[in-house]
Amino acid sequence: MHQLEEEMRDLKSSLKELRQEIEALREESCTGKIQAMLSQRGLPVLSHSDHSWVLLPKDAPSLHKDALYALMRRYSFRLFLRELLKHPEGDHVRRLTQYCSMSTAQSYAGALSKIGILGTQPNGSYQLLNPRIRTLGPTLEWYVSQIFQREFMAPSLFGVKLKNTRHGGDYDVLAVLSDALITVEVKSSPPRGIELQEIRAFLDRLLDLRAHTAIFLVDTELRMRDKIVPHFEETLKEVHSKPEGWAVLPLRDEIFHVMHRIYLINSRRGIYTNLRHCLRDSLFWENRDGMFQETERCPQGSRRPGPPVS
Repeated sequence: MHQLEEEMRDLKSSLKELRQEIEALREESCTGKIQAMLSQRGLPVLSHSDHSWVLLPKDAPSLHKDALYALMRRYSFRLFLRELLKHPEGDHVRRLTQYCSMSTAQSYAGALSKIGILGTQPNGSYQLLNPRIRTLGPTLEWYVSQIFQREFMAPSLFGVKLKNTRHGGDYDVLAVLSDALITVEVKSSPPRGIELQEIRAFLDRLLDLRAHTAIFLVDTELRMRDKIVPHFEETLKEVHSKPEGWAVLPLRDEIFHVMHRIYLINSRRGIYTNLRHCLRDSLFWENRDGMFQETERCPQGSRRPGPPVS
């Protein structure tokens, strides 16, 4: 009996090591293709995929990552997480019920407890086990990166910092799909918290990156046309001599596009679903002959040129 228990422990240890090796190989595969594409642009990677501010650590068991990924698909869960990060400990989970029912809050708290993110007590009290994490942003970036890897079978990185950029080298998510470089700007705050300068910075960073497709994602079910679309229209008018060629046009529902290269999306029908619509549309138009001819830019010496069309 004792020998059988030892063999089981050895087997579990070997299985854990094997999983870690598979994870390392997967990450190396993701990193290599993207880094090659960035190096060809003269943009070496300084760092990426730092889990320090993600709710699950990098060495968390695969089952825990799978569980968190499944939970993150739900908008109600992401709202619950925002409340949890505002109130990382409390006497009862009823404190976290602003956007969900008590039963839902208890269910989510139980799920987070099982994967080692939340500590709970029989009396209903709770405590976030890593209290220094105060924002959902990095975890949301991790989730979007995981969508590319799991759903689109595409290499992806999150929290990427690049060297040799003119406009700031921070990119939330980068992925390679059908030999096209994709960038996703991930906003975890609602539209009211997003200002013009953030949109200008996003467009400026596209000048350095020269991605095939850029997606501006706001994790909200509120309408994009109320604030985000007008902000983009205003910014594009400032940076182009012929802004009518850079109109923000509806694609479907609350998805908008600029020349089928820049997309604005929310999460109303699901982040994965909306990303899929953008990527399918972008690939379709990219395969049209002559679709992406260079348009006239602002005169030389103007304050800011527009996003590149490569």
